[in-house]
Amino acid sequence: MNPAPNLHSSKEALTAPAPLVSVIIPAYNAERFILEALQSIDVQRYLPLEILLIDDGSTDGMVNLVRQHAPHVQIISQPNAGASAARNTGLRLASGEFICFLDADDGWFPGKLAAQTDYLVAHPEVGIVYHEWHVRQSDASGVFQEPQFDLLPKPSCTIDPSLSGWIYPHLLFECCVHTSTVMMRRSIAHEIGYFDTDLVTGEDYDYWLRASQHCEIHKLAATLSFYRSTPGGLTSKPTLKNNEYDVICRAIRRWGLISADGTVVPKPAIEARLAGLAFSFGYLHYHLGSFPLARGAFLTTLRHAPLDWKAAAYLTASTARSLFDKR
Repeated sequence: MNPAPNLHSSKEALTAPAPLVSVIIPAYNAERFILEALQSIDVQRYLPLEILLIDDGSTDGMVNLVRQHAPHVQIISQPNAGASAARNTGLRLASGEFICFLDADDGWFPGKLAAQTDYLVAHPEVGIVYHEWHVRQSDASGVFQEPQFDLLPKPSCTIDPSLSGWIYPHLLFECCVHTSTVMMRRSIAHEIGYFDTDLVTGEDYDYWLRASQHCEIHKLAATLSFYRSTPGGLTSKPTLKNNEYDVICRAIRRWGLISADGTVVPKPAIEARLAGLAFSFGYLHYHLGSFPLARGAFLTTLRHAPLDWKAAAYLTASTARSLFDKR
């Protein structure tokens, strides 16, 4: 095995003028991927003002590895409290004019920081800019395929107009913002506040919904980062709460169905969205044998879509199975 490189060895990097960007990396037992993530930062034309690695109570060799190969990284260790708490620590400590997030198993492609910094400097009316990303799937042995760099478009400031602007209406239908793609103004981060540490999943969705009330959010069309998708990842594990459903309902209670620019979300469309989320949650738990939980989800589905015959059938079946299990 080749020795890991020193990630901050170039003269140019050490003598660069103070950049504008703070990078926040929440990390828990990320020894396998952390150096690749850090290397993806160091190849950027705009080096960050600071890299804040928030060690969320790791028990592997990650911290020592970073100290050895990336001494320029600020390591802040805290007891394990989850990604939201780690990101919040980073937000409190960040001093850059612009803030980026990078999960420890994700990475950036060259030109990301330059493209986003240029865009925010040129568009003072925009508070947050994100971009397209590439999903890296693992094979059966857990090995990730390398992205095809030659197939990726060159970084540019061309935006996707359909996913740019006051995007609250679009966010109600999908979380189109991936956290590792974001660059935001620190002033906007202060307005939005912190990630909700009570949410096990969906905390990023909740954050970007809140962000959409404070500023325009624009999407660069270029693919400037990658995301690792693993079958056993946190987002693939069943939860006892339908967090995505709850996050959307909370947003609607707070802000209704109208965005800051006056765009109205059709009520039938949002009812269908909520019915679909409730049904999917119920279907998952029905087939896991959690029949009381499934029954509640199918009841919720029918509140949003009273004529949904599949939900009615599953409600009957889950009710029967719940009663049978009590015998």
